[in-house]
Amino acid sequence: MRRFGLAAALVTLCLPGVLAAKAPADSTLDAARIALSRGLAWRASLLLAPVLADSGRRTPEAVFLAARAASGWNGWAQVHSLLAAETWTDTAFGGAGRALLARAALERRSDTAAIRHAEVAVRLAPDARARGERLVVLARALDRLDSLAPAARAYADAARLLPSIGDWLLYRAAVVTSDSAARRGRFAALRSPVARDRVAAGEADARRRAGDQAGAAAGYAALGAHADAYQLRAELAAAQGDSARAALRTELLEAMRVREGTAQARAAAQTLAAAFAPLTPADELVVARTLTATNGSRARAIEGYRRAFAARLGTTRDHYDHARQLFALDRYAEAARQFARVTAPAPLAAPAAYERGRALIRNGDLTAGRTVLRSVGARFPRETEPAASALFLLGDLAVDERREASARDAFRSLVVRYPRSRLAPAAAFRAALIAFVGGEPRAAALELDSIVLRHGQHAEATAARYWAGRAWEASGDTVAARARWQLTAERDREGYYGAASRRRLGGTPWTPPPAPDVFAAVPDADSTIARAALLAGLGMEREARWEIEMLVRGADSTTERMLAVANALRAHGEASRAIRLALRALGRGAPADARTYRLIYPVIHREAISVEATSRGIYPELAAALIRQESMFTPSATSVAGARGLMQVMPDVGRAVARGLDFPVWDAVLLYQADVNVQLGMAHLDELVDRYDEPVKVLAAYNAGTSRVERWSERDGVKDPEVFAERIPYTETRDYVRIIQRNQDYYRALYTWGDTP
Repeated sequence: MRRFGLAAALVTLCLPGVLAAKAPADSTLDAARIALSRGLAWRASLLLAPVLADSGRRTPEAVFLAARAASGWNGWAQVHSLLAAETWTDTAFGGAGRALLARAALERRSDTAAIRHAEVAVRLAPDARARGERLVVLARALDRLDSLAPAARAYADAARLLPSIGDWLLYRAAVVTSDSAARRGRFAALRSPVARDRVAAGEADARRRAGDQAGAAAGYAALGAHADAYQLRAELAAAQGDSARAALRTELLEAMRVREGTAQARAAAQTLAAAFAPLTPADELVVARTLTATNGSRARAIEGYRRAFAARLGTTRDHYDHARQLFALDRYAEAARQFARVTAPAPLAAPAAYERGRALIRNGDLTAGRTVLRSVGARFPRETEPAASALFLLGDLAVDERREASARDAFRSLVVRYPRSRLAPAAAFRAALIAFVGGEPRAAALELDSIVLRHGQHAEATAARYWAGRAWEASGDTVAARARWQLTAERDREGYYGAASRRRLGGTPWTPPPAPDVFAAVPDADSTIARAALLAGLGMEREARWEIEMLVRGADSTTERMLAVANALRAHGEASRAIRLALRALGRGAPADARTYRLIYPVIHREAISVEATSRGIYPELAAALIRQESMFTPSATSVAGARGLMQVMPDVGRAVARGLDFPVWDAVLLYQADVNVQLGMAHLDELVDRYDEPVKVLAAYNAGTSRVERWSERDGVKDPEVFAERIPYTETRDYVRIIQRNQDYYRALYTWGDTP
């Protein structure tokens, strides 16, 4: 919920009317204050950097503003650095400097220091709201140090001072209340439906905090939180002795057997591995199988297989699964050796042979990999999917090596030998495209038409119909070409190929009809979102998330309410949830007009996007289209690979770009700040625009990297941007390029961007 962090931090820490010192006559400070009021905390930090560097201008007001700004972008180390040595934190600004130090200590996990600072800040609070917010910081620090009774008192006191979130503060007070009767009283006082909905979970947490492990474990199990339940039961069994441990071990093994493939089985496997080590080889095999089936720890599964195999346990299937886990962790040489052990039965040996070929290729041994792939069809002619997959990969490898004829032969061979394979439509399309770029448009047209006839419901059929139009046009038959584009435009009205077809026909892509952004009033949505913002700003992100989730779940009564709630979410920066809710409304019959589509294609932080894009000669609608695909306008988004923020910038890329832009300070947390992320992401995008002359290559490089784009740029026919997009071998990147181009059409039609490049 970091998207709320900036606004709520300013509510918490930048208290109106508490400035004890008169602001110096420095226009830079005024500009910084304006930036803060607009939610541009990093811009305020940049403005203040030269002021702090000048001893003549470094006043308490300037330092305090800089600390406020740093808190706005979660730069808590910077806040501490700015304020720790200052002597005025308790005499100026209503103690807000001390409050900032308390929050900085808390976020840096210096809980004892946080308590010390927060106690002083509470005494200095100038009004009830400030006192309540500072009490929350104190309560959280006490909570983390397991000072339960003081934490409960602080939460309860804060609840009286902050009534809009009082239920959640009482909820937290209950969770740290050891006395069961007093705890029941606090839970019973809750009035908010969403808070009351969490009472069972809170009771389990409270029992755990109070030392009632058995009661907590039972509560977690009833809630389906099996990992927590098993962990507590393992701790209890360890204290109770061997018989209790033996009973739990038996229960865990039974759960893995009976609840096979479930989260409960995974939790049982994780607990057995952690609490009962060393395991017997038989138990190791059970754990490895369970973790494999439930997408658990790959490394632990591999270790389990290794120990079981050393004891001569395991089946051929286990060796296959072991190899797959090795492959998933990029241990390709080991994976290839393990796949080679799987020689029968054919339904397992065939995919193992194919995967072995892939592993060898990934490990850099192309010759051996191709040899293995060629053997799959000969050894296992009845195993359709592995044999077809091997031919498909051989075709892709040939394309990479610019052996187009060989690639076409591989793809066509797949279609002829395995016409029912799931890969047959894609192989037929690639073969036809090779004919098209190779100067055989009529052959390509006939093959593409055949794809539409044979696989009309497949995703490739739409692409084939559009490209059949291009192939017939290249053959000189414009009537046939236009017929295919007309049909594609009708059947793929909102998609990439429909838009491309309309352009080929001399028109413009379909866009929704105009409609004003008028929505029903939803006071409960506005109050819920404001409450979530305050909770997140106080560090209570879990509760903030629960509030928003309950709001979304309760929005389904009518499509108009769904759209109105989506609008409220969009207005408060919750773009991803707004998009999903609006899409649901559209699916239930909401008007397919511009009002609905502006919810599906929203723009958050529009000013920052427009300014950064136009200053670099980039179309802002392209930037917005890219951001929607990268993060759905979620500033807190983090990918599996570690990319962060709106434009999904990797920390190392962000650091390098920030250095080039002379940032006065760098912290990777800045990538979660929308304006900073847009600045850095746009600078990176600008580098790619300078490097490539076609948007499709820019987008492909942004997603897959420049080295791959350089390699793909050597393929035949790719001077044509549409051909380049189709010949991208990675499905993810190919879809990415097409989706963003279609997104751009919507953003161009739905918004006015002012000056554009």
